[in-house]
Amino acid sequence: MDSFRKLQVVLVLCCAVLVAPVSAQPDNDGLHRLTTPVGGVAFEVVGQVTNLPPAGPGQPATSQQYGYLSTINGLSADQVFNTPIPTLQNETTARFTFFTDAITERVISNGRLRVVNRTGTTSIYFDASSGGDFGNRDTFRDGVPILVMNYRQQVILDTGEASPSVPGSGTFTVMNLLSVADVSSFEIGGERYQMGRQQDQFRQFYSGVPPTLAPPSGVFAGYAVVIDRGQ
Repeated sequence: MDSFRKLQVVLVLCCAVLVAPVSAQPDNDGLHRLTTPVGGVAFEVVGQVTNLPPAGPGQPATSQQYGYLSTINGLSADQVFNTPIPTLQNETTARFTFFTDAITERVISNGRLRVVNRTGTTSIYFDASSGGDFGNRDTFRDGVPILVMNYRQQVILDTGEASPSVPGSGTFTVMNLLSVADVSSFEIGGERYQMGRQQDQFRQFYSGVPPTLAPPSGVFAGYAVVIDRGQ
């Protein structure tokens, strides 16, 4: 029985390590490395997507997905945004933004579902002055790139064609695989931070709906989970 209880304690401690927030203590070089354990949520996002037709004959359709990070493991809300007031923490005050450039490789039809596969690059930017504007998607890539990731996406879209009156028609879910190709440090309050490291891998999930007015093509929110750590 004592051995069983010891095993239970070890398992509880292991689980606690997996879900514990990342430490913000600096390394010897003064750099705070925001390192989320495998299986933990590294960051959350709020965004929009604009899908564009092919630029010309024989060219693929493209997609631009952009927005801001609403939570980053290891940073407080006061660090992620330039205001401590929760009701004002939005794209206009976010210090961290993202922008995805992708091409559409194929679209698969399955009844009322459309399955879209895309590849491209996602970059996370740090902009101390913030100022994102969903009316101008380029404002989400006018900061300093701190994380550049190779990107593969699967979108599952409910077209609603079979039953247009069904609530929720036009909704979509997304799974992205992200692999860090480049990383740079940034500074907040006189302290330097680094978000992840090269070869870190994330699995990212979005849920989205059509916009009230177009453009954009859709609005979404989601989060990214660490699935592998770079060496």
